[in-house]
Amino acid sequence: MAHVYVVQLAKRRNRDTGEIEPVFDITPAEEHGELVELLSPTAKPFNPEPIIEELYVKLENYGDDDFILCIGNPILMALACSIAADINDGRVNMLQWNGHQGRYVPVEADIS
Repeated sequence: MAHVYVVQLAKRRNRDTGEIEPVFDITPAEEHGELVELLSPTAKPFNPEPIIEELYVKLENYGDDDFILCIGNPILMALACSIAADINDGRVNMLQWNGHQGRYVPVEADIS
């Protein structure tokens, strides 16, 4: 099964229920695979070594059928895409929101 690796999903507390919930509805990305959150909403890029290690572990099975959903801190998105490409021989698939279509569309890149 394909996976959609969500780099960093912002969350907030729902005023009515008190539950923690995503700020953005990314369920349309499920069209491309199972959603997998990579990093905590509080992750910061200022000490990248532990984050790089965590991303290598979580992306270890990244392959041609998987996608990176670029959402969150720009540096963390860059690290996730770089690591996915490193694991997958330079190939990385990303999802870009298309507001006109109301869905995520694939963007494939081969940086090798």
